[in-house]
Amino acid sequence: MKLYKIFLLFFLFFSSLFGNVKLSISSNNIVKNEPFIFVFEADGNSVKFPDITSLDSYNVQELSSSTSTNIINGKISKSVKKAYSLIATKDFVLPSFEFEIDGKKEYTKEEKINIIEASKTQSEAFDFSIKTNMNDLYVGENFILTLVFKYKKNARLENLYLEKPNFQNFWYKQLDESKNYEEDDFIVSEVNFLMFALKEGDLKIEPIKINVQILENNSYSIFSSSKNKKIYSNSLDFNIKALPQNIKLIGDFEIEAFVDKQKIKVGEAVSYKIKIAGTGNIDEIEDIKFPLENLTIYENKPIIKSEIVNNKSRGEYEKVFSVVPDKSFVIPSITLEYFDKNLKKVIKKQTKSFDIEVINEVSKQEVLLEKAPEKQQQVIQSEQDTKEIIKFVEKTSTIDRIIFFSLGIIVCLLTVALYFYVITSRRKKEEEKKPLLLKIRKAKTKEELIKILAIYIKIDSKLDELIFNLEKTNEINSLKKEIIKIVKELKL
Repeated sequence: MKLYKIFLLFFLFFSSLFGNVKLSISSNNIVKNEPFIFVFEADGNSVKFPDITSLDSYNVQELSSSTSTNIINGKISKSVKKAYSLIATKDFVLPSFEFEIDGKKEYTKEEKINIIEASKTQSEAFDFSIKTNMNDLYVGENFILTLVFKYKKNARLENLYLEKPNFQNFWYKQLDESKNYEEDDFIVSEVNFLMFALKEGDLKIEPIKINVQILENNSYSIFSSSKNKKIYSNSLDFNIKALPQNIKLIGDFEIEAFVDKQKIKVGEAVSYKIKIAGTGNIDEIEDIKFPLENLTIYENKPIIKSEIVNNKSRGEYEKVFSVVPDKSFVIPSITLEYFDKNLKKVIKKQTKSFDIEVINEVSKQEVLLEKAPEKQQQVIQSEQDTKEIIKFVEKTSTIDRIIFFSLGIIVCLLTVALYFYVITSRRKKEEEKKPLLLKIRKAKTKEELIKILAIYIKIDSKLDELIFNLEKTNEINSLKKEIIKIVKELKL
């Protein structure tokens, strides 16, 4: 009897403890990297939820929040519901959370959550698998990953959705070509990815997931119901070997360089093109820079093209430089290094070098070593106190100098004439638009000016002052300039 009373008290205690807060979880066993969803529902007029932003080093996301109100027999009751989500990679414990409901503290119970590895979904109606053409390869070596999904023709599947694969530690690119065909009683769909590993070691591609709706017949209704299902593929293991140090390319490549010309004039440009072609991870080629500095260089963005030929990536890299030199120079060769898997060694290939000759790169004056008159001598003292006399002989003749001088005078005169013509034209146009300015300029005496400006008194204080100053002086030219300036500012 005593044990019964103790058990009853224990039950009542915990019922009261958890009675106003309910915890619902999606499952105690969650697939790795799948969202784990948990929901709290608290009943009370005043509910304070705990702050849940992280849990066991995992970020927690609040999915939804809702409040409902019920009135039963005149009594009002509220219910607050919040849903949360997190993604875990290992087992964890959902701890006890503290709630404050109507001034009282209440607690939820702990839940242990187990994280399990995804495994291939087994079904007679459908099958989802992934396969590859090779598992043992080098870092950067291309391979093809094929996703194959097949289902029976009579299977009632709707809304197939392939979730984005988690290709951790792999570079990948979905290929355009896909296959859809029939095989016995199945409909088959294939999707291909071009891939290569980013690091060495034992790597794994985790099972890939397809979300699908399966229509089911309901014996109690004429309507069909749908059921959401997650379909997992198999996983794949890879043995990835390291490339030699500082080598990023693997395959078989050729490199070439071209110039459009090797003799140019000062100010002209040389077009320099680098082209790499071959089979392998050509997308990993680092941007090539021009092998020289201290030159005027313009470069285009590299163009990279790739395609799949016989399950191998084949492509081209092309980059063009435009170089404008001021003197002759040499474009050195460029070296390309890559790892040849078949030969199992690093291959080095080089481009040709190019001698670029710039014509007329020296000034028009020529330096001649000869004896000259004393007035034209420049003495250069060497370390051995030897003296060399250098005479600069200009090619330009006296007649040429006279012609150039005359042309210079003519150009100057024409420039001055053009300047005065423009000024005069502008002034005439201005006067045509503003007859007041024309009248002011034509006025020869202060009496004429005062008569013209009398009607504009009390428009501007500065203008008034200048008009009154006209009566005190006979020299009107300086005042006329100031009056014109103010009239222009006032736009009279």
